[in-house]
Amino acid sequence: MRLTLVVLMTAAATPLAAQTPLEGRVDEVFRQYASTTAPGCAIGVAQRGRVLLERAYGMADLERNVALTTASILEAGSVSKQFTAAAVLLLARDGKLSLDDPVRRWVPELADFGLPLTLRHLLHHTSGLRDWGSVAGIAGWPRNTRAIDHTEVLRIIARMRQLNFPPGTEYEYSNSNYNLLAIVAERASGESLPVFTRKRIFEPLGMTSTSWRDDAMRIVRGRALSYDKDSTGWRGERAIENIYGNCCLLTTVGDLLKWNAAFDSTRLGGAGFRAEQERRGVLTNGRTITYAAGLYVDTWRGQPYVAHSGATSGYRANLVRYPNAGVSVAVLCNAGNADPEGMADSVAGALVAFGERTTPPPPVRVDVAATALADKAGLYRNLRDMRAQRFRVTAGKLETESGNELVPIDRAGLVFQAVRGGNRLLFNRRSDGHYDLRIVSTASDTVPADWVADADTSRTARGAYAGVYESPEAEATIRVAVDSAGALTVARVSAPGGPWPLRPLYRDGFAIPSGVLVFTRDAGGRVTGFRFTTGRVRNLRFERR
Repeated sequence: MRLTLVVLMTAAATPLAAQTPLEGRVDEVFRQYASTTAPGCAIGVAQRGRVLLERAYGMADLERNVALTTASILEAGSVSKQFTAAAVLLLARDGKLSLDDPVRRWVPELADFGLPLTLRHLLHHTSGLRDWGSVAGIAGWPRNTRAIDHTEVLRIIARMRQLNFPPGTEYEYSNSNYNLLAIVAERASGESLPVFTRKRIFEPLGMTSTSWRDDAMRIVRGRALSYDKDSTGWRGERAIENIYGNCCLLTTVGDLLKWNAAFDSTRLGGAGFRAEQERRGVLTNGRTITYAAGLYVDTWRGQPYVAHSGATSGYRANLVRYPNAGVSVAVLCNAGNADPEGMADSVAGALVAFGERTTPPPPVRVDVAATALADKAGLYRNLRDMRAQRFRVTAGKLETESGNELVPIDRAGLVFQAVRGGNRLLFNRRSDGHYDLRIVSTASDTVPADWVADADTSRTARGAYAGVYESPEAEATIRVAVDSAGALTVARVSAPGGPWPLRPLYRDGFAIPSGVLVFTRDAGGRVTGFRFTTGRVRNLRFERR
């Protein structure tokens, strides 16, 4: 029986005809949002280009009592990145640019980091560039607290003097990559990204309800407002930034299904375009990552998928395509507590033959001497996030603080595997008798770690850190002080914020709610500055004034 193409629904109304299994699954998954007093979600499902179902649940505007419909326009968050990537790939096909162009060819405002940094690195999030929003947050201006545009974004990125890692050596998600790609696309095409994508993508594919939030104050008819929930109930969350490329596509579930349908044909970009956009990045060590060009390409429970999720203000989004089954699911929500990925996965289960969830096989234990366990005990610092955890020997077993056993799997007692999660730990003995190690995930991602000494919490040691520190990159000034109770605190001088207590982690390393400070010393042992690490920013330098 052919299913109705479009079904508008604002609550859990009883269908006039008997429900199909897909309709029943969708109603069950989204039942929590079938309300006239809360925001909600819209969902669209298609198979092999044919729309099977579109529904909406909840409210678009709580103040004006406007229901959410499948025609409601919502923000797609980082789902938007695939459209920016597509614009760059189209320009490469036009001969206007090359993916191997140095970024500074198009954005000379960027610092010269002394290492090759290309557009391809930006596409795959392997550039090492710090996330501009995280840097702005360190300065006291988190995302969506200022009505900034790309001029200000570029100014923040242009101040960066160090990378999180050498380009191509790691994957780390950073919005800076896609804001820069939007700027590159504009400079290469001679048109704004909103104009270029409208001409080359949205109009040809019939995406008539799609545009970019390049002007946050622009009136967009049919736009659903966004909300988040706290202890008092639902609160409005208005996006005020005038940026795009990294986020901020305004669209509908129907338009997103049209976009996915284009990937199953040659309507966009011609032959080979889909394969080009779905080609995953490769690191300099040869490891293939799951991020392609604005898309994650991977396998879930035996089924290949192509997807991206997104979050901006109170909007949440997910767009996923299962190529083998020809199934696409688009979910757009204006409720900040929504889980569109989980809901899309549940709905797809009605059409996609998922396999059983798999877990890594348990490690095969090798008997080693007790000393091979005892000398691995100690405090180890993860050199990406700079946090630490202690390994200890309990009842003849080497364990983490959370009780996850590390099982020896080689006779030398240098390679261990975690019982939970399956990570492998490769220890390397140092000249001082302690160990450094590499943590290798089941996906072959390798994170270095080192042994560190316990924190010195004496009053004299605490006093040595007190002072004023500055970061030209973040345009931030920080004061570290000892309070009346003798505790170390940190507060912003350049903007409101703090004081926050500094919690000792290890020698010269301290945690605050937003990240980790590691103080640096000169040859004489005097504290000269610190490096701050937080989400998407590593070792941002602050110098003592």
